[in-house]
Amino acid sequence: MQKKLLEMRQVSKNFSGVQALDDVSIDLYEGEVLALMGENGAGKSTLMNILSGSLTANSGTIFVDDKEAHIADPIVAREYGIAKIHQELQIVPELSVAENIFLGRWHKQKLSFVDFKETAKEAKVYLDMLDLDINPKEKVKNLRLGEQQLIEIAKALSLNAKIIIMDEPTSAISETEAEKLFTIIRRLQKEGRGIIYITHRMEEIFKIADRLVVMRDGKYVGTRNAKETNTDEIIKMMVGRNVEDQYPKDETEKGEVALEVKNLSYTPNAGSFKRSLDNISLHVRKGEVLGIAGLAGAGRTEFLECLGGMHHANVKGSILVEGKEIAITNPKVAIEAGISFATEDRKGSGLVLLRSIGENMSLPLLKKFSKLAFMKKRQERITWNEQMEALQIKAPGANSLAGSLSGGNQQKVVLARWLLTKPKIFLLDEPTRGIDVGAKTEIYRLINNLAKQGIAIIVISSELPEVIGVSDRIVTFCEGRLTGEFKQKEATQELLLHSATKQGGLGDE
Repeated sequence: MQKKLLEMRQVSKNFSGVQALDDVSIDLYEGEVLALMGENGAGKSTLMNILSGSLTANSGTIFVDDKEAHIADPIVAREYGIAKIHQELQIVPELSVAENIFLGRWHKQKLSFVDFKETAKEAKVYLDMLDLDINPKEKVKNLRLGEQQLIEIAKALSLNAKIIIMDEPTSAISETEAEKLFTIIRRLQKEGRGIIYITHRMEEIFKIADRLVVMRDGKYVGTRNAKETNTDEIIKMMVGRNVEDQYPKDETEKGEVALEVKNLSYTPNAGSFKRSLDNISLHVRKGEVLGIAGLAGAGRTEFLECLGGMHHANVKGSILVEGKEIAITNPKVAIEAGISFATEDRKGSGLVLLRSIGENMSLPLLKKFSKLAFMKKRQERITWNEQMEALQIKAPGANSLAGSLSGGNQQKVVLARWLLTKPKIFLLDEPTRGIDVGAKTEIYRLINNLAKQGIAIIVISSELPEVIGVSDRIVTFCEGRLTGEFKQKEATQELLLHSATKQGGLGDE
């Protein structure tokens, strides 16, 4: 019989009278992957923050190896053999990969000087475990988001923990990188370690989990063996209702070509970790949703960045909006041309977390909301409230800090901001990354409604069912080239994956 590594009994937590956790109990066994499921706001993160020492419960008991544990802070949690891989990266961009992996635990020489050589050598061991071909001395700020996520995973592995909490570990990595992670997880299972796995990607759960615990509104709902349940049952437990149509999509009338790209090529600056682009040509019509599929590093994000005016000096080719060629020299020109770009990293480049919801909405429209250097506060406030109501942003008011919102509501704030610019073309890079199934459906519905209004939409998604579900047409990228184009009705996950791994460009074969 498996040994019980962890037991959390009747854990409760409230914040200023708001009950975040109400009498929640879970357990974890040796060599088990326990999936912790629930919508944003269900209490998953609060429960795991208590286990990892970031928060203290108001009541309840924690047992590690059948002994009561008093986890006062993350350092104490580490002493109990508990490590957490955070969804929001806990990195220091200016430090090296090795320094980040062993942050606060660097190898020392005499006189307490850091032994950088030994630290880098040890870091290489954990990078090799993840098949990461990265120089341990490279600064983390130079890595792609997906690579930074894998550095977080390497950091947790270096702690040699027996209980590992993984909070959305695949949210910013490719399917290939995710499969490598699953291989690592299976290896950890064989070593007898227990893993608590939080994700919103339902397909991952049935690949990797042994049991699933579902939470809703801060309460324990139930536990299921992965082999004895299915996606529909888990979603119903999470949201408290049947989800008949995960991808709400109505047929929209396609208009004239809104955006056309001809022979676009991009050459990054020397030393950049950006992917070059080679001779990309495509179009999207008014009222059409064009999906872009591909592995991490395929050049999808770089393509949208070029359309958004971020790399003008390094771009060749033509960009036409409603048939008129436009030199998009910077993001301001892109916005004026009717192109709005919601980036994939909502916390890093999408939002100013320490400013209010309303201030984040107003950022690209300061000129519109000001007169003689003074803000038109009343007009701003009316607009903020209209957007909050239209997108059903759940917050006390527009003055609430953006950083206090759930992931799904933060994403809605990003979308609300760009919708205020009245875009003709809306670029969405991983719009549902790290948000729950209920919030995802709201985003899909919003995309569908925008297309009905005649807005041309380009969506990047690493989740193949999602890119198929929301798109009218799908193109695939591989190593900076366009390698395939498919109508939604003919697209399958296998077909897209095959096309996204072809070396040559479209028409080369």
